[in-house]
Amino acid sequence: MRRTALGVRVLTTLTAAVVLAAVAVGLALASDHEHRDEAGPRLDTASGLLVSDRSALRMCVQGMSDADGQGVTRSAVMAGLQQAMRHPDWRGAYGPSQVNASVVLDFACPAPRLPVRYEPRTTVAGPGLTATPSPYRVWIYVLDEPAADRILGIGETTAVAPAELMRESTTVFPVSTALIIRASALGDANTTTGGLLAALGLDPARR
Repeated sequence: MRRTALGVRVLTTLTAAVVLAAVAVGLALASDHEHRDEAGPRLDTASGLLVSDRSALRMCVQGMSDADGQGVTRSAVMAGLQQAMRHPDWRGAYGPSQVNASVVLDFACPAPRLPVRYEPRTTVAGPGLTATPSPYRVWIYVLDEPAADRILGIGETTAVAPAELMRESTTVFPVSTALIIRASALGDANTTTGGLLAALGLDPARR
């Protein structure tokens, strides 16, 4: 019972922006007739992974193509993840052994989609509604300065938005979350860790 309660807490502690966006997307897609095969993946609120066929935490990174950039990004994200794993709710949400450092982070997300401009209530940064979510619980979009100024706004460093959503009965739930982050902010451990916590559904204020 404790495991289930913590899993529900993970879903409900997503940032207000993510929840509002999910509601807005759900309303916008109310007429969509896509149906999920009952034998396929299902929403799983007892786990921070949120989808029944995800067995381990995986994240993808979009926006870094050169080897040097990928190396810097990997180091910053892995350091932030190590800090995130110290969160008091981590174990209840993600379990004691669900992070494999060799496979947790991939470069290139399967269907990237960045907004022209981030809007908290409506932005979806990924495929959106799907019956077959990707393995990636977190999608990390790393933006150069011009793109960050345009999408996030001048001076803004991060934003969190749904990447993938699943329909459960008549409701749409975010099951993958996008962390949109300015490349220059990756070097700030507090910013990177806070962004990852929010994207993982863990309250950054409780770290």
